[in-house]
Amino acid sequence: MSENKGRDKIQNTGTILVVIGVGMWGVYAIGKYGFGWNITDRDFLPYHLALIIPGMILRHYRFYVTFVKRWLVPGGKDRTS
Repeated sequence: MSENKGRDKIQNTGTILVVIGVGMWGVYAIGKYGFGWNITDRDFLPYHLALIIPGMILRHYRFYVTFVKRWLVPGGKDRTS
C-alpha cells in the first residue's frame, strides 16, 4: 500500500507542475494585454517547458517504470514477482 501512496504523490506532483506550467501563459496574457508590458512569449517559454516536461514525466511515471522493466529485464517480467 505504501508503494501506491508514493506513486500517487509522484503523479500529484507532476499534475501540480503541469498546472503551474500552463498557468505561466495566464501570467503572460495578463502582463502583455492587461498591463501592457513589453514582453514576448519567448520570455515565458523556458519557464513553461521547465515545468511541463518534468511534470509530464512524473505524471506518466508508472508507464516509464513498466516500459523499462519490460525492456531491461530478461523475459519481460519483474524479477521481484
